[in-house]
Formats: sequence, structure tokens, C-alpha cells
Amino acid sequence: MENNTHSKQINDEKMKTNIHTDSAENNTWGYIVCFGIVITFIAGIGHVNSFGLIYNDFIIDTNSTAKSLTTAHGVFAIMLAIGGLILNIMLKNYSLRLSGCLGAVLYSTGSILTIFITNTNQLPITFGGLQGIGFGMMVPVCYSSLNYYFVRNRTQVMSIIKAIQGFALIWYPQLIKMLMSNYGFRGTLLIISGASFHTFPGMIVMKTSAKSTKVFKTASIFFIHFCSINLNIYDQILNNFMKSTGNVNGKIEENVDLLTIENGKTIVDSKVNGKSRKIKIDKMRKELLKLINMKVLKDPVFCNICIGQSFVNFSDLTFFILQPILLFQYGYTKTQVATCISISAGADVTGRCVLAIISGIVPINTRLLYYIATLFTLLVRIIMLQVRQFVFVAVVTAALGVLRAFLHVASPLVVSDYVSHQDFPGAYALNMLAAGLVNVIFAPFIGLVKDVYEDYVPAFYALIVCCLPCLLFWPVEKIFTK
Repeated sequence: MENNTHSKQINDEKMKTNIHTDSAENNTWGYIVCFGIVITFIAGIGHVNSFGLIYNDFIIDTNSTAKSLTTAHGVFAIMLAIGGLILNIMLKNYSLRLSGCLGAVLYSTGSILTIFITNTNQLPITFGGLQGIGFGMMVPVCYSSLNYYFVRNRTQVMSIIKAIQGFALIWYPQLIKMLMSNYGFRGTLLIISGASFHTFPGMIVMKTSAKSTKVFKTASIFFIHFCSINLNIYDQILNNFMKSTGNVNGKIEENVDLLTIENGKTIVDSKVNGKSRKIKIDKMRKELLKLINMKVLKDPVFCNICIGQSFVNFSDLTFFILQPILLFQYGYTKTQVATCISISAGADVTGRCVLAIISGIVPINTRLLYYIATLFTLLVRIIMLQVRQFVFVAVVTAALGVLRAFLHVASPLVVSDYVSHQDFPGAYALNMLAAGLVNVIFAPFIGLVKDVYEDYVPAFYALIVCCLPCLLFWPVEKIFTK
């Protein structure tokens, strides 16, 4: 009897050891997956910050409106979430790799069709719709594959991946400038669409065990997508998880899944096919409620957080998309505009590294960090609209890049610090949904302001105003909740 007990204990210890062992240690394919993630993101969104550099002359030549350009990015934001939901449904019947390849097909199709647009009114369909859904399907595939191959070293590996992406994107504006000079607008779009085909090898290498079907919670997937850009965010999130589970030492266990998944065979009720449509709709409704935790909407503090962050994040995204076009309006050359974009990207990476070091030394109140970063962002943007000399604009752009890094790092942490670990996936899904809705509703308005005044400066002041819900409502909340 004692021998059996002893054998059982040994087996349990072996199982625990296996849980903490990276699959990639016994299978080098995990590192190929990392390379696939890098090329997928660079090929997928590398050109987004250079949108103004690419489309400025085209907008002028075709007398296109700025409204359609901003609308395209608003549609892209909401389609990311829809792409994740489509993937979630497909994974019940198809493999992870096949689903990711379908996303690559949609993304590449949208990229090819963009070559033939006659004005920016078609961008919400080609870029916003097709590319948004396609990329929304590929992102979860990337992170779920990473989650499968790496357990103990996941934080380190993810940090390296994001660092490589960040440094590569610093030079992307210079590449775009060179392509525009040598090949023109449509030639550049043709090369970008060719680069989009790199998403296919990126998805093909996303191979996991055939013995297990992974069922995703889309909310968790998008949490990873938006917060993983921080080089140190995983450690902070995992620390919060340990605190919520009663680990007083705050010790991080790397085997905590960053994507909430269920291993094992997927059970699908075959009787559903023979039931009425009402039963199917009811089942879909229940599944949706599992993904999105509606009860947090009853919390006014959480709603206040969502409102503030949604407007600030929308303002940040649209600001950096339109900034190159504003600089062209100032009379800057393509070389100067490309340099400003590169400076912003470099400052962004630097800001993340600096914050990672600081957060490792002293604890940081993430909501206070987000609020202060928003306040200084508003002030620095106002300064930027008052100066015209290249040197001053470059310095202000660098400051905005650092502040942008602080906002991106703190954004998911504000939610994770407020809600419980159990409520977090659904809460962050609602937060992302709110951000998408704000993008879709207000992005056309920003473009319309430019079109009405025939000047980008008023549109940028409108983006500055979008910071006010956070700056005004959050202090009011603190006063009433004391």
C-alpha cells in the first residue's frame, strides 16, 4: 500500500514537472513559430503608421475626403473583434493553421484590392473590412501557438518578439519613403500587397498538437493582442493574478495560461442539428454571454474606465495616422515626414523599455500613470500645433511617442487592476468593444471636421478634445466614491 502511494506521488511530481516544461525545449518548432509571429505582424501592420505618407498625394490628386480615411481605420478597429469571433466559431470544426490561413487569404485579398482603389471611399471595404477581419483572425492564432509551445519562458520569448518588431518598424517609414520615390503610389501598394503574402508562411508554421483542439475565449485573445506590445506587461499581469489567488509572496508562475484555453476533445452536441432554430440561437446567445461578462456594466466605475480609455485610445490612434498628412500641410518634405514617423516609433520602443525598468524597481499605480500620460499628451499636442520648425516638431513628436508607450502599457493594466481575475476576460472584451464602437462612430466625424474647414489643424484640436472625458470624469468619480 505504501509502495503504491509512493509511486503515485512520484507520478504526480513528474506531471507537475511536465506542466512547467516548455514544449519548445523538446521541439525546436516553437522558435519557428516565433519567427512566424514576427513576419506576420511586420507584414500585417508595418505600414499602418505610414498611412499618411502613402496616401497624402493620392488624397490630393483624387480630391478624396479625410472622412473616408478615418472611417477606414474605425472600421478596421471593429473588424478586428469580428475576426476574432469568426475564428472562435471556425475552431470548432477546423484546425488552428487552416483558420489562420483563411485569415491570411482575406487580409491579402484586401491588400490586393487596395491597389485598384480610385478614391479613399473604398478603403473602409478593402482595408477596414477585409484586412481588419483577416488580421483579427491571424492575431489569436499567433498568440495561441506561442502559448502552446512556451510555458516557463513565455514572458522572455514574447519580450524578444515584440522588441524585434519594434526595432523593425522604426525603419519602415524610411522604406516607404524610398518606395514612393522610386515606384510611385500604386507601385508601393503593389509591394505592400506582396509583403502581405508573408502572412501565409507565418500562418503555415502555426502547428500545434493534432491530439488537442483548443477552444478559445475571444476576450482573452484580444487582451493578449492589445497588451503584449509591452515588454514587461506579462510580469505585471501575472503578479496581479497571483495576488488574486492568494499568493502573498507574489511569486510568478509562468505556467499561468495567458490565453484562456481548454485542452482536450471538443464536445459538440450533435442533437443541435435536429433542433429548432430557436434552440440554436439560444445556444449562441449563451456562448456570447460566456465571452462577454455583462454584469460588469452594472459597475459605474468600470463604465467610467471604459469611456475614458475608449476616447483616449481612439484619439491616440487617429492622431498618429493623420500626423504625417498634417506635416505635409506644414510644407515638410517626404524625408522630413518619414523621419518624424521613425522618431515616434523609436521613442515608443524607448518608452516601453524605460517603463519596464522603472516598474521592475518601484510599484506603479497604472490608473494614475494612464491619467498623467493622458494629461501630458493633451498639453504636448497643443504645443505641437503651435510650432512649425522641424527641430521642434521632431522633439515634440518624440515626447508624444514616449507618452504613447505609457498609454499602451497602462491601458490593459487599468482594467486588470480593477476587476477580479475571473471577470477580467469578459471585462476586457467589453472594453475593446467600447473602443471599437467609439472608433466607428467618431472617426468619420474627425475627417468631416477637416473637410468642412479644409484644414487638418481643427481636426487635431477635435482629437485633443477627445482626451477630456478621461481627464474630467475620472476625478469626478474619485470625488463621489470617497
